[in-house]
Amino acid sequence: MSVRLKSDTMAIGDALVCVLAGDVTMDSEPIAAHALNAALDRAPSVLAVDLSQVELFTSTGLNLLLELRQRTLGRPIALVLVAPSDMVRRVLEITETAPLFPVHATAEQAVRPSLQPPAAPH
Repeated sequence: MSVRLKSDTMAIGDALVCVLAGDVTMDSEPIAAHALNAALDRAPSVLAVDLSQVELFTSTGLNLLLELRQRTLGRPIALVLVAPSDMVRRVLEITETAPLFPVHATAEQAVRPSLQPPAAPH
């Protein structure tokens, strides 16, 4: 069986957008995990996971997101999702985990806080 998942990570300011495209399943877990962990290891201010091109999203994908969320807790990294596909949204809704992940329509919206200049000191 061929693995149908591609990943790409791009920097926007001091944020990272990790794009997953295809099927997030047990077979593709190593690819997705590597991409997400490598992005997290770079300690961005925002880690936006673009799931707009995900066609199949199983419990493996959900577990990857939950583990990633757990690893960001207590760290200055905002974990957000970008335009989750209908399949991803359905899994998040059925499992009642949707409220755990802020969602943005575009990568630009997701990383906007990281593009703002620091506030001037008072």
